[in-house]
Amino acid sequence: MENRSILRGMALVLVLGLGTPAEAQETALQELSAAARAARNDGTAQAAYGRALLRAGRYREAQVALQAAARLSRRSPAALYDVATVAFARGDYRAARSACGPLQRARDGAVLARVCNARAFLVWNRSARAFEELEAALAIDANNYEALLALGDAHRLRAVVTDAEAAYRRAVAVRPDAADPHVGLGLLYAAAERRDDAIRELRAAAGLDRTNPEISYQLGKLLVGTPEARQLLEAAVSGRPSWAEAQSALGDALLAAGDATAARQAFAHAIELNAQLAEAHSGLGRALLRLDDLAAAEAALRRALELVPNAPGAVGALAAVLARTDRLEEAFEQYGHAADLDPRNPQPLLAAARLAVANRRDVLAAGFLDRILQQQSEQPQALALYGDIMLGRGDRTRARQYYERALRGRLPAAEQARLRRALGTRATRPRPRR
Repeated sequence: MENRSILRGMALVLVLGLGTPAEAQETALQELSAAARAARNDGTAQAAYGRALLRAGRYREAQVALQAAARLSRRSPAALYDVATVAFARGDYRAARSACGPLQRARDGAVLARVCNARAFLVWNRSARAFEELEAALAIDANNYEALLALGDAHRLRAVVTDAEAAYRRAVAVRPDAADPHVGLGLLYAAAERRDDAIRELRAAAGLDRTNPEISYQLGKLLVGTPEARQLLEAAVSGRPSWAEAQSALGDALLAAGDATAARQAFAHAIELNAQLAEAHSGLGRALLRLDDLAAAEAALRRALELVPNAPGAVGALAAVLARTDRLEEAFEQYGHAADLDPRNPQPLLAAARLAVANRRDVLAAGFLDRILQQQSEQPQALALYGDIMLGRGDRTRARQYYERALRGRLPAAEQARLRRALGTRATRPRPRR
């Protein structure tokens, strides 16, 4: 009974929401470890600790704890399925199929054996075979939570939004206290570019489970550029220190917050964890560019592009390095390439246009701006820059038109003030009457 008291005390702390997400994760793991040590013969305590280790990315320890839980529970189907989740998390298809074997021999294990096989096929990227297994599982038990959750994941991986949504909602109905269906919905909506919906579902998941690094990571990525993102991503890396992608995402949050030095450290750590992670090399290059270490920035960005040749962020940052080192023609070419890779992002062409204006190449600048306005006819930064070009040519009427259109959109306060000054003093100065 002592271990159950420890678990209840830990749960109370988490329900009350004390501390940051990172502190909650650390507290949870410590408390579950204490509970497992205090009750080595309690399968429930060992399973809870094993699941926490799995979330922390400590796969070997998680497998040991979950195998112990399975032995103590007399190899119940739920405990055997927990053992298999380690292989799913590692992305190891053969180990997953091997772990599913005992479920097929377990009493009352038919449904979870099917779900286990489906999960293994999803690891192998064989969704058609996964659906076959899940249909069979749901034919036996139409309300099996694990089967519904896996069905949602299978549809999500196929980008079938409506079917994935329906499966996740059914899983929520079966287990209203479970966070995982909300995580699945968050990932589904994020991939469908429904950012607000994704944030809503991930916040719902966080409300149900503050100790899950995956939730902190996914929500933090969506909120990059806000103060909350840094806290969330720090929680993600605290909860799973070996997670290179989370370290890189933390670097993005730090860079967005203006802390290039800390961002550089986060990206460098991500590269130590996974030297093949292109986004970390790209992020390191962007941080070094912000710190004016241009030679090192170029090396990092070129390494990123060796790993992923068509990464628009790395291409655009390389263009900025080339511009700063007076290789203008190469810079213009790379800015254009970045725009081709991400046509909806006007920033590469805006940077190219500003570079052209700074070098008195207004015709070239106008060409870049025309490309933006063909896609986004009221893009305010492009309109403002076009107004500057017109004013430089002495065409005050067209300058005024561009400035007025620009002011209808969202611009930084300083830019708005600049345009209003231009409208009031130069672009709209009344001519003296004759």
